Amino acid sequence: MAFIDYLRRFFTFFRFKHSVVLVTSIALSVLFWLYAPLVAFNDIYSFASVSSRVSVLVAFWAVILFFVLLRPLMNYFASRKDEKNDKLKEIKKESLDSFGKAKRNFLLSLKDAKTTWKKDINFKKLPLIMIIGNEGAGKSAFINYSNIEFPLSDSLDTYKKIHQSTTNFNLYVSKFGALLDTEGIHFAQESLYQPTATEELPEDDVEKNRDYLLKKGVWNEFLHFLKRNDFNSRLSGAVLIIDTKKFLEGTQEYFDELIRYMVKRINDCEKHLGIKFPIYVVFSKLDLIDGMGDYFKLFNEDVANKALGINLDSNFTAQTLEAELKGLSDSLFKHLMSKNSISHMLEDKKRSYLFLKQLENFFVLVKDFVTKLSSQNALKNTSVINGVYFVSAYQENIPINYLTNTICDKYSIKKPLLRAVNNYSKQSYFVKSFLKEIAFKANVTKFGAQNRFIKFINFALVAALCVGVYFGSSYILNIKNTKEQIAANNVDKISNYLDSKKYKDLTATQKIELLNLLKQSLNDYPRIFSGDTKFEYITLDTSYKGFAPVKALYYDLSADFFKNTVLTEMENILKTESDPDKLIKAFYMYDSLFDKNYTNVDLFKIWIAANWDKFEKYGVAKNEFLAHIEAILNAKNLSISADQSAQSAANTKLTPVQRAKRLYSILEFISFKDEKSFYDIKKEVENLNQVVQEKEAFNPFNKIYTKENLRDFLAKLSSNIDETAGIESWLMDTNSSLKDISSNEKKELSIAVVELYLQNYADKWNQILRAIEPNEFATKKEVIDELEILSKRENPLNSLIKLTNQNTNLNDENLLKYIYSLGFASSEIKRVFTDFSTKFTNYHALNSDGSLDLISNDVTNVYKKVSDYNFEMLQSSDDKIVYAINGIKNENDPFIVLNNDAKKLPDELNEYYQKLSKLAWKQVENGASSLLATAYKDDVLDDFESLIKPYYPFNENSAKAVSIEEFKRFFGKDGTWNSFYDKYLKQILSKTGSGYKVRPKYAKELRFNKSFLENIAYIDRISNLMLDSNDELKLNYNLKAVDLSANFSHINIGYGNNSLAYDHTIPSNLLVSSKSFDISTQFKFNAVSNAGSDKKEISFDGEWGWYKLLKASNFSSIGVSTLNFDGKKESYFGFEVTPNGGELLELMNIIPTIDLPRKMLY
Repeated sequence: MAFIDYLRRFFTFFRFKHSVVLVTSIALSVLFWLYAPLVAFNDIYSFASVSSRVSVLVAFWAVILFFVLLRPLMNYFASRKDEKNDKLKEIKKESLDSFGKAKRNFLLSLKDAKTTWKKDINFKKLPLIMIIGNEGAGKSAFINYSNIEFPLSDSLDTYKKIHQSTTNFNLYVSKFGALLDTEGIHFAQESLYQPTATEELPEDDVEKNRDYLLKKGVWNEFLHFLKRNDFNSRLSGAVLIIDTKKFLEGTQEYFDELIRYMVKRINDCEKHLGIKFPIYVVFSKLDLIDGMGDYFKLFNEDVANKALGINLDSNFTAQTLEAELKGLSDSLFKHLMSKNSISHMLEDKKRSYLFLKQLENFFVLVKDFVTKLSSQNALKNTSVINGVYFVSAYQENIPINYLTNTICDKYSIKKPLLRAVNNYSKQSYFVKSFLKEIAFKANVTKFGAQNRFIKFINFALVAALCVGVYFGSSYILNIKNTKEQIAANNVDKISNYLDSKKYKDLTATQKIELLNLLKQSLNDYPRIFSGDTKFEYITLDTSYKGFAPVKALYYDLSADFFKNTVLTEMENILKTESDPDKLIKAFYMYDSLFDKNYTNVDLFKIWIAANWDKFEKYGVAKNEFLAHIEAILNAKNLSISADQSAQSAANTKLTPVQRAKRLYSILEFISFKDEKSFYDIKKEVENLNQVVQEKEAFNPFNKIYTKENLRDFLAKLSSNIDETAGIESWLMDTNSSLKDISSNEKKELSIAVVELYLQNYADKWNQILRAIEPNEFATKKEVIDELEILSKRENPLNSLIKLTNQNTNLNDENLLKYIYSLGFASSEIKRVFTDFSTKFTNYHALNSDGSLDLISNDVTNVYKKVSDYNFEMLQSSDDKIVYAINGIKNENDPFIVLNNDAKKLPDELNEYYQKLSKLAWKQVENGASSLLATAYKDDVLDDFESLIKPYYPFNENSAKAVSIEEFKRFFGKDGTWNSFYDKYLKQILSKTGSGYKVRPKYAKELRFNKSFLENIAYIDRISNLMLDSNDELKLNYNLKAVDLSANFSHINIGYGNNSLAYDHTIPSNLLVSSKSFDISTQFKFNAVSNAGSDKKEISFDGEWGWYKLLKASNFSSIGVSTLNFDGKKESYFGFEVTPNGGELLELMNIIPTIDLPRKMLY
């Protein structure tokens, strides 16, 4: 609240013109004092000296004060002659005198309180309650008989005896709070003002309204004083004292005036003090209701120090107020009933009961009054009524039976005589507790929090101000330091770059680096290019002036760079270029550099961008290069000179060129004005890049090559040719003008220009059509998305074709009529436009024959086929692989249909859809590759890894051997591998003498793992060596015993029913048949020593016993093989193996090395 109050005061201050003038003048004076020394006129600083600035400020303030004080002085002198003003001043003086006394007494009371209470109370937190009400309402008695100790006790005792009404203002300070007693007439000061007309104001008749003006002045002065004394805006509440007797006997007019006065006084307090506070409505002189004394005798003596009344919420209603008062009445009645046995006299009981009944009627009036008071108060004020209370400060009057009096008045019965009742107790009822426990405490917490909040706000404001000053100063210093650092860094960069270097020795790249360095340095100072000097001193932005020489150097070096790059390249073009169109554009741009009348910076930048391939070698970014060019061309006094030999060469080459060609090249070129001169086909056709590859043909081009702008081009053709002829005449250095030729010649020239225009028009759209090519997306999802887009009738490609037809179908009667109206020869125009449209007839036919819808339907079928192939789970993987490997053989297949229908389209579209078909089919093949790899893993690799590879003889360290049946199941003619090969790979791979090779048809699409091809060749070889056509073991060999070590007399060899014995004499043979070995077979070798005492035995068991013998011996396919006993060379058995020795050796080499790779395809 305090912060908001400060803001309100701040903005209120600026509501006055003089305040604004004062603040503005001070601000201007400060700015003048700070920045005037920096202002120079012709390099003369007129305000550099202090005396000159002081003189200007004195003169300035003299003028300001004269105009500010002129009107007040005039009003002052005029008022001295006004009698009414004299009377008002007299009243004001009297009110000040009266208020002075009140102020004196107020300060004396504070002084006495501080002296009396000393440190017992904290005056900064002491609540202040204002007592207001009509004269005679009992305000003073309410204070004097509150049973609360005040410092002026002697005076108060005297006052109690005299008991006169309060005049002016009195302050009473206790330990619990302060009470401010007000004069009754201040509360009802408006009663002193009795106007005789609606337009009358109190100041109109000072004499008649003297009392009102006096009391009003005293009241306002006191509120103004109250805002600035020890109780600064700390009014904790207002107590409205209402005389119960007058309230019960009062009329409706009395109630309305009471409400009006109350609302006005509360509004005065809120307006002057800027606060809101609780309001208490207190009805005094409760003892005047007959029976009060008798009723409260039923209570103990301490009841007088309690509070009688109700607390109210800030948003109470008439219903809640009625309920609260009813609850209070019921409580009093129940207490009477509970104390019935205490009172023994019937008369006392009757009087007590009579008091309660009168109180009930009193409460009804109170409810209506308080409800109306609350509603009226809410319209003007923010303070609310917090409670309604009833007190009897001093009992010295004769009570009244208001019920009896009311009945007598209603029925015109004579009232009974009043008789004094023993009710003179001089005891204060309900005042002390109300003040001490309710009024004084209501705002203590609020004021404590408010004071803390005010302190916090003040501290925060001071802190914010300090922080603001700190950061403001830091900001200014940082700006200064930053500017200095930037300047120093830029100077260092330039100095370091140029250190020990000469510009003439720099390479082109180094010159560009230097230019960029200078431009970067100058970019730190935007004002150096903009020339904007506003607020440069206020913002401390003047450092750019020190870089003016750098700017000059930048322009000089830029001009040199321009000469050595742009001019050089342009001169080379003029000397070497043979294309008339490119040559005349370059010639025009070159000559325009030397004639400001023809210089066009934007057009020059467009020419640079179109010929960027000539300037890429300089290693400058395109945008940066164009920025340099723009800065150079916009610079004043560009020092460059033309190469006349280059100009002459260009002129010589262009002279033989047909004039219409020259004119059209220039006309087309100057039609580029800005970005709006370009037609962006990618904006016209949304998502074109999703179905068509990005190519140069789709870049924005001159919009004159569209049907929409053709009308405008032809309409302005005559004037444009005149303009172009002027440029051409200037360029070719001739004096020829279209004014010198006949109208027929000019028409022929116009037709020739139109023909060239339409030729370029057709070339542009043919370039677009030739450029359409499907996107070669790498992922399956991208290709399928592309197919999905093209499967819709409204797709970007169809939109492009329709847009092409729209812009190329110029054989339009309405268009031709418009062109005829421009004055062109109808026969010639008809001819050239018909010839133009004929070039695109095959595309125009697509609009009517439904070919685009048909091809979109074909693409839809291909899209579904590819999608089903890649995502459909109902079709088996085998069928998918076979479909992809065997190729398309069904004429109704979507791919065949698409290819056939595409051939009926124009060549560009046919080629597009043929490529699209290949891309889609590639996804089928890719899907087949994935499925084939999965089938290989599931059908072949898993079996090999789990059933073959871990066991002997494929794993020579394994104790368990592969069973012959399992071997046959994998290696047999109808086994795992051959079944897989026949099913999937027979058409892809071909068997040769050296192994397997990929057929050329699939070599590009299917990249087989080299290790895979090697290992399947091994599988095939093993199968052929060991198995016959019926998958039976066919490998046999003869074991011929030829040698035995001398320490053995003989050896016995045998398996099953087959055996031989060898004793160093005649060699013996044993047929070893692999077919004869089974799981139980033991191939034994028993050698016996000469004495017969030592025997050696070796046994090779199982189905692979015949193979184990060969692996265990030192096998030789053509010589003697040796089997050692106990690993000793001196104990051996020598034998020969015939036939099939070579096959056995090959088999022994292959089997341990075979290892199928995990991936069949890369």
